[in-house]
Amino acid sequence: MGDGDAGGRGLAGARPRGTERPSAVHGRLVLAFAVCIVALLAVTALAVLLSLRFDGCGPGAPGGAPGLPARGGNASFPGPARRDPQAGGEASTPGAPAARPPSDPEREHPWTHLRLPGHLKPLHYNLMLTAFMDNFTFSGEVNVEIACTNRTRYVVLHASRVAVDKVQLAEDRAAGAVPVAGFFLYPQTQVLVVVLNRSLDAHRNYNLKVVYSALIENELLGFFRSSYVLHGERRFLGVTQFSPTHARKAFPCFDEPIYKATFKISIKHQATYLSLSNMPVETSVFEEDGWVTDHFSQTPLMSTYYLAWAICNFTYRETTTKSGVAVRLYARPDAIRRGSGDYALHITKRLIEFYEDYFKVPYSLPKLDLLAVPKHPYAAMENWGLSIFVEQRILLDPSVSSISYLLDVTMVIVHEICHQWFGDLVTPVWWEDVWLKEGFAHYFEFVGTDYLYPGWNMEKQRFLTDVLHEVMLLDGLASSHPVSQEVLQATDIDRVFDWIAYKKGAALIRMLANFMGHSVFQRGLQDYLTIHKYGNAARNDLWNTLSEALKRNGKFVNIQEVMDQWTLQMGYPVITILGNLTAENRIIITQQHFIYDISAKTKALQLQNNSYLWQIPLTIVVGNRSHVSSEAIIWVSNKSEHHRITLDKGSWLLGNINQTGYFRVNYDLRNWRLLIDQLIRNHQVLSVSNRAGLIDDAFSLARAGYLPQHIPLEIIRYLSEEKDFLPWHAASRALYPLDKLLDRMEKYNVFNEYILKQVATTYIKLGWPKNNFNGSLVQASYQHEELRREVIMLACSFGNKHCHQQASTLISDWISSNRNRIPLNVRDIVYCTGVSLLDEDVWEFIWMKFHSTTAVSEKKILLEALTCSDDRNLLNRLLNLSLNSEVVLDQDAIDVIIHVARNPHGRDLAWKFFRDKWKILNTRYGEALFMNSKLISGVTEFLNTEGELKELKNFMKTYDGVAAASFLRAVETVEANVRWKALYQDELFQWLGKALRH
Repeated sequence: MGDGDAGGRGLAGARPRGTERPSAVHGRLVLAFAVCIVALLAVTALAVLLSLRFDGCGPGAPGGAPGLPARGGNASFPGPARRDPQAGGEASTPGAPAARPPSDPEREHPWTHLRLPGHLKPLHYNLMLTAFMDNFTFSGEVNVEIACTNRTRYVVLHASRVAVDKVQLAEDRAAGAVPVAGFFLYPQTQVLVVVLNRSLDAHRNYNLKVVYSALIENELLGFFRSSYVLHGERRFLGVTQFSPTHARKAFPCFDEPIYKATFKISIKHQATYLSLSNMPVETSVFEEDGWVTDHFSQTPLMSTYYLAWAICNFTYRETTTKSGVAVRLYARPDAIRRGSGDYALHITKRLIEFYEDYFKVPYSLPKLDLLAVPKHPYAAMENWGLSIFVEQRILLDPSVSSISYLLDVTMVIVHEICHQWFGDLVTPVWWEDVWLKEGFAHYFEFVGTDYLYPGWNMEKQRFLTDVLHEVMLLDGLASSHPVSQEVLQATDIDRVFDWIAYKKGAALIRMLANFMGHSVFQRGLQDYLTIHKYGNAARNDLWNTLSEALKRNGKFVNIQEVMDQWTLQMGYPVITILGNLTAENRIIITQQHFIYDISAKTKALQLQNNSYLWQIPLTIVVGNRSHVSSEAIIWVSNKSEHHRITLDKGSWLLGNINQTGYFRVNYDLRNWRLLIDQLIRNHQVLSVSNRAGLIDDAFSLARAGYLPQHIPLEIIRYLSEEKDFLPWHAASRALYPLDKLLDRMEKYNVFNEYILKQVATTYIKLGWPKNNFNGSLVQASYQHEELRREVIMLACSFGNKHCHQQASTLISDWISSNRNRIPLNVRDIVYCTGVSLLDEDVWEFIWMKFHSTTAVSEKKILLEALTCSDDRNLLNRLLNLSLNSEVVLDQDAIDVIIHVARNPHGRDLAWKFFRDKWKILNTRYGEALFMNSKLISGVTEFLNTEGELKELKNFMKTYDGVAAASFLRAVETVEANVRWKALYQDELFQWLGKALRH
């Protein structure tokens, strides 16, 4: 799943032979509610029969009101009571059975547990769907062949928000029906429970048939709908998002990754639409009434979470890989006609070939479709053979897209295609190891992009700023968590999909690849995929395979022993290297758990009691003004160690070369001074990655109080000589949080002036880009263009007069000529600067352009530019408009609120808006991974006064426990901000005042 991500013919058709009108289905859904009430009458009889106690549809049942869930405007359909005439069984109830103390295993109420009981295992699903796109309902029939491993009187499988009409169970091979006593939905654990009159026998296969119906929801998960406008007419499409636990909203199934089965899907829809699924269409049967049924080929063994289907009016372009895989890109007809999907299609073909060669395992399906949809909760989802992308992450208009947008699109595609192997072909056993797929896909974003653009140095350089530095900020909090964390209840599943799983997972994999050696690592991965294909694997399976690969190379490292410390405990170490002045050529190396706010450590009990230790592959070099020694590796595994190293008087030490390790390095002040001196005299003695690494480490160490505040600011004094993009990018990203801590303070201009001074020379030297309308998106000079963009961004945001003038001129020229001549790579900077400097007319102009443009990349930056205004009325207006789905797409509203919060003029507005609208926001995004946590951290991360901290804590008392982990992180971050200001801001301003006078 991209950031934040996730993923047959029945015995009788899902619709009777006559045409069931859509309104009839709607009627049945409404009837489902009514029947819930009637069902209460049957409760007593059933309770006696089953010796169970059922609660009715009262407050303890699904959602309070009879049959209605506690969800904003979305009905869930608890299963009405049913009497199955064939089985002669009693009616059952949708009420919630109350668990009684177990006396024997069968009495344990298996439906109350988080995990399915494990007595039954699906082998094959036949799923027949009929979709009514005119009223957004669908009916379905699923036939599951199940193997019984232990005797049981209950069939328990997942189902949520579906109305179940009928359940039958038969023993295989015409042995006749198994009588069903009744069935009920149990919303607390999202399961359907079928109660039998006799037990199923172990080592036998059975066939379960469920007939049901549900809504095609107007939200972001399960089987949902989306729309777009073509030639002034609104068109609808239906699409799925099942990862991690939403397949159960579309059909009753065993919705855990370990239950792999084969699937045969048939979809009946109006002939004006086309349908897609994981596999190609085998046959299409047309009926006279304008309906068609598409029967798809059978899938290989797979998990439910990356099953997928879609019903739409899209068109496509296609290509074929060397090995014969058909690749198609489906999108809105106007986008296909414009060629917006051509870039993605072209690189997908190359990437499948790259991965087939790298992993030595062929792509396993006959086709891969990429589907570009207007509305989706994530950047993309890796459904096997039918990967779904939000339009902004796959469509690309060469005439209006910047390099950074191109890079974004490229990396999302590289990520999803990697998942076709890591995730789809080999699937984690359970969600605690979600990083096994996400960490790999995130790491390969850089490896795969390096394959497409070898000169861009993604894995060696860009990985540092975009992954390592970013996730170490998050993982330096006391409220962080391990990469592998126990998943006990359904709400925990959502919690494991975060940047720790994705980015820390990727950083640990990169560290592993570096200390193993890339070629041995690659061979290990080939073995892992070959051994586990079409199955599930846990982290120890990976560790064992990699240890074996090393052993074959004559190296004996117990990978599991090393990696357990990195994956099972949270956070990371800071290594401190001290030159021992008493004993010649001895250094002391210590490790300790790095935490931004030491006081948070004393509050968190589990941190006090834990003596965190890691086995750390510390690479180290010694250097002086002209020469650097070759790299040595020291495995550090104790709190404190002595090592012998030859150090001349003027020599410095550098640890964690090119930042391949997941830790920070601190030195004694003498060594810091020598390194600063080296950078000023001749920075090229240190590699580009080492320079970027030093900058980030110094800012973070100072932020956490391990270093005096002025050391990082002294380091960036050398930047006026820096000609490489990465160190500038690292500096800009490290300055950003510091800037946000200071931007509402009286003395802010001292900081502002200091930064401008460091930027001025390079800004003048590089100048502005000329306009490039030759459609060549990827200039050979990618590094140079990105550097120029970074410096212009710093100059404009810190108020360089020439930069402001240039931006205003470009915007005014666009308004007067109505021709946008602003260079692509700096458009977002120019729009934002123009909106902040100029009057309301410019805001209105950008607002109008946002509505009229059809290029998705342009839409995004125009919308974000509107958040740059200094006018609080306009910011408030924008916040209120952001919740209107007709104006701002659901997934973009979050970005609007966060960008307003980053604007010092709008921070308190966004924070107030967030609190006032929390119920609406939480209803809209609560179940979508990443969305809530992104919103909570985005709105709160730069709050930094005692008053704001108090507001945050008070607000947390009033809400109802959802997103608890995100709020705890928010409180810790704001506490750290407040504490930093109290301890260090005066020291910083004093030093800045002096530095500017000299």
